[in-house]
Amino acid sequence: MPDSNKNMTFITVREFILPARIGIYEEERLAHQNISVSVIMTLQDYKIPHDRIEYTVSYEGTVDEIRRLANIHHELVEKFAEDLSNFCLKDPRVSNVEVSIEKLDVYPEGRVGTQIIRTK
Repeated sequence: MPDSNKNMTFITVREFILPARIGIYEEERLAHQNISVSVIMTLQDYKIPHDRIEYTVSYEGTVDEIRRLANIHHELVEKFAEDLSNFCLKDPRVSNVEVSIEKLDVYPEGRVGTQIIRTK
């Protein structure tokens, strides 16, 4: 039986902080609030054969999608995370994705949000 932890590549975007339109309350609908987005995409049993961008999953597309989604009002951080994970899983090389989204300004004592893991 092959070891499932061999030959794994991780493409990451960590603590990408930006303003977003997210929340269920009226004040959250009217104003942007800062969120932190982290993504870990797993390329299972995939080795990078050449030193060229087309042989990997570029994080640039993921960052662009985070920015796009931040400009669409989401009532739930969970839905934002689902939309982002669906985008990441469209690449055939990505076997699973972990998305974490935290609201930074809701409570002065800490962050709140969600973390999801999705697999093809």
